[in-house]
Amino acid sequence: MTYREAVARLYSLERWGIKLGLDNIREFCDYLGNPQESFRSIHIAGTNGKGSVTALIDSVLRNAGYQVGCYTSPHLRDFRERVHIDGQPISRARFTRFMDRHWTKIHGERYSYFETATALAYDAFSRARADFGVIEVGLGGRFDATNTLDPALTVITHIHIDHERTLGKSIGKIAFEKAGIIKEGVPVIVGPLPPAAYAAIARIARRRQAPLFTAAEILSSPQLPERDALRRIRWQMPLLGDHQTANLGVALATLVVLRGSESSIALSHLRSGVRDVHWPARFQIIPGRPTMIFDVAHNQSGMQVFSDTWPRVFGERRAVALFTTRDDKNFRSMWKSLAPCLSVWIGCPLPHSPGIERGTMEQLARKEGIPFEWYNTPMEGYRRARALAGPDGLCLVAGSHYLVGDIMPAAWITSRPPGESPIQRLKWDDILAALRLPS
Repeated sequence: MTYREAVARLYSLERWGIKLGLDNIREFCDYLGNPQESFRSIHIAGTNGKGSVTALIDSVLRNAGYQVGCYTSPHLRDFRERVHIDGQPISRARFTRFMDRHWTKIHGERYSYFETATALAYDAFSRARADFGVIEVGLGGRFDATNTLDPALTVITHIHIDHERTLGKSIGKIAFEKAGIIKEGVPVIVGPLPPAAYAAIARIARRRQAPLFTAAEILSSPQLPERDALRRIRWQMPLLGDHQTANLGVALATLVVLRGSESSIALSHLRSGVRDVHWPARFQIIPGRPTMIFDVAHNQSGMQVFSDTWPRVFGERRAVALFTTRDDKNFRSMWKSLAPCLSVWIGCPLPHSPGIERGTMEQLARKEGIPFEWYNTPMEGYRRARALAGPDGLCLVAGSHYLVGDIMPAAWITSRPPGESPIQRLKWDDILAALRLPS
């Protein structure tokens, strides 16, 4: 089997759709020898922020000298972005061997795309003798394929309305699904949650006798031995926005708890890991002519924090934007949040997925008084957006992993682009302030 054939076979599994349930993945893991039991894991759920927290924890553990497997989703351009070992995507050879060796089983049992991807990640981490697996939940938590882990720690970053058709239409119902990753006796760390979400999670934690901590109480505790030392660190992070400051707080709280059993994690590793993190297309600014901004916010809460961050970075300047998203998202609310940042909206079809229709885009743009143009491919729209922005302007590509992945050069995805800027310089009190629970 060639690499191209292996990729085609993986994507062919999408015809089985999303399968919420653990019977298939448990059976597949048993067949593989339960590779997920060979490394310590940290399991991370949340509506937004879970990818950033995963990337931060992965970066710190690697700086501390651990061999780390990191599993995230979705990807931007290449499936292998989802499965990292020691900071690098798994090799084409490793991916192809797995699909070749197990294809008869995968096809015969009708394992889904995500079930297969999750089993592949477990197998890759086990074969690489990873010390840790830092694992992001794909969808929800309770019935997600990653819920086959027996983690050292579980983390829930943030709860908001998203995937209503699958997870429910209330904060409490969505929190219940996310809290499905809580295991008997395993500590749970949560970010700043709405009261209804915290209450739902606390009920399940009590039922499972799992110690529950907010990131704020961990980092502000007078009993925290490293408190004064952490306060003195000059934190630098290449992820922008108050929401990323909160994500940093959740990651640091998780690592502080982990340090109780892993003395190899020094404070210097926390500082260097945060500084070195690379998590592309999260308010990512690439200097040039024009300046490029890439962002994959794909729900209303994500777009709102993007628009909140915009004036702090660019003031009153506006961007020419290539923007679209899936038509099953609350795209009208997303657009309302984004509109104040834009001078022109360029629309196009969404690659690989049903997107907002042209007529709907035109109507929304007209309502906000923003000029609108339509192009038949993302690349045509991107070229026009750059031209309209001009050498001294701002050009934004946003709204979907699919769209950003179609445009962003592969080299900018796998490593930090030359001259990427700016970074956040943070004081300890900034991190604590970002973690305060909503009233």
